[in-house]
Amino acid sequence: MNTPIIETTGGVIYPKDLDFITNCICDVFNCEASSITDIQPLQRGLSNSVLSFCFNGGKYVFRYPGLASEQLIDRGRESIVQKMIEDVGVDTTLVAMSARHGWRISRFVHTRPFQYHDINDMVRGIILIRKLHTVKPKVRWEFDVKEKWESIRDMTPADKYGDNFSQFPEFSEIKERIYKLYDLAQTDGIKKCLTHGDCRDENFLINDKEIHLIDWEYAGYGDPGFDIGSYICGGDHSEEEVDRILFTYFGHKPSIKEQRHFYAYIAISGFFYMHWTMYKESQGQIIGYLKPLWYHFAKEYSKKALSLYKN
Repeated sequence: MNTPIIETTGGVIYPKDLDFITNCICDVFNCEASSITDIQPLQRGLSNSVLSFCFNGGKYVFRYPGLASEQLIDRGRESIVQKMIEDVGVDTTLVAMSARHGWRISRFVHTRPFQYHDINDMVRGIILIRKLHTVKPKVRWEFDVKEKWESIRDMTPADKYGDNFSQFPEFSEIKERIYKLYDLAQTDGIKKCLTHGDCRDENFLINDKEIHLIDWEYAGYGDPGFDIGSYICGGDHSEEEVDRILFTYFGHKPSIKEQRHFYAYIAISGFFYMHWTMYKESQGQIIGYLKPLWYHFAKEYSKKALSLYKN
């Protein structure tokens, strides 16, 4: 049977997948499959299929690795980082996870959508990112965004990459600016830190009392600009909103060096996600409304940042 039985934004679940998921849950809770009820899709995220389920009066979330995710993610690293950020209170939702197979069970948090344009949500989200960046890292594997986008490039069929990807016009011009910016940004002296690697709205669990940053698949020791860049690239932020976000992050008006560096990483983040898009779509997964946003920020902020480096 190859007919999908559950569809999510991160992929489809087939009968064999559901059997695997059920067995994992039973192993964790030492229960029978009949004890697991109300399995439902959660339409959240693009990299994984996410389901909710009930067991013994509690509600939980199961993350099932999405299409081709094993090519993009080091699950062993993710599991180590997960323990670190749990200790400092950035994400305390974990119940169990598998570094080998990439699945994760967490407690269900009753949430509402994270609102980019709500000033209170923005402040809470950015402060949580800042808290993460002040954690003393116990790991030193580096998340180098250039190395990552080039590895994705190498996995993407040539006829679906770059100028051959019709939805990214001016790709060559953007690419030239991004490579210049990457080299320039390395001279700014911005201290590296523990980073999340995908700080979009979908990865914030928020309600009036709690906020968590979840899904540490791309975490590592990297440039803080990439976390802020991925946050900004996930929404249709105006230039005024971008500058407000940077003010909130730094707690003061950014210096020229800080501004140009983080503008550069807004563009770099968009360029990275353009690569992620081309690879995912080459594998059959269609990326929706975020695609033009990532292109916009790569295109426009690469120009803005370069102008600041020239001044």
